Amino acid sequence: MKARTTAQARKERGRPKRSLRTTSLDRRTQLIEATMTVLIEHGFEGLRTRRVAEQAGVNIATLHYYFSTKEKLIHGLADYLGERFRTLHAPGPPRARNPGLARLRQEFADVAFYWEKERSLLLVMQEFIHRARRCPAIDQILQPFLGEWRGGLEAMLRTGVEEGSFRTEVPPAEGAALMATALMGLLGSPDLFDIVFRALERALVKPELLEQNEEKKNGGSDRF
Repeated sequence: MKARTTAQARKERGRPKRSLRTTSLDRRTQLIEATMTVLIEHGFEGLRTRRVAEQAGVNIATLHYYFSTKEKLIHGLADYLGERFRTLHAPGPPRARNPGLARLRQEFADVAFYWEKERSLLLVMQEFIHRARRCPAIDQILQPFLGEWRGGLEAMLRTGVEEGSFRTEVPPAEGAALMATALMGLLGSPDLFDIVFRALERALVKPELLEQNEEKKNGGSDRF
């Protein structure tokens, strides 16, 4: 019996152990993803903690252990969305002769990638945007995320202006607001992606740079 116990102990030592922290993070992610499913299917009007718990396959007490209120659950969802959008991108930047144009096209490629591969992210974002128009509490949760995104777009455009890629007559803050508004308006309209992407390029990028890249494209070495 002792020998058997010793052998079992050795076997256990050889197994990778999951920390309590990892388990906790897994459970939080499970609850957040269940929240996304409920939100997509029922909207904010139908978002109930009991419905989320049922979707996640846990009891309501477990959900309240990780998110004590629905407001904290929504905050957790917003944080999750922000992290996903910060770290998840289309594989490989689209080719462009100029680095500023390549960065701009990466933003466009990301939107198309999210719609194709991670559509739930965009659908939940769409619910946030619609609800925020009528609910100050949701708007307060959403604005930091949107502010961070617009700030990143503004920094990209400012760098592009300094590099000589983008039009100097379009202030980076205005260009970022234009991009954010246009891209948010595209949610759910994939047939308009290319049209709007090209319109934004014409509005922001110097014409001579677009002409150079068009020549390269026609030569067979570039792809948008």
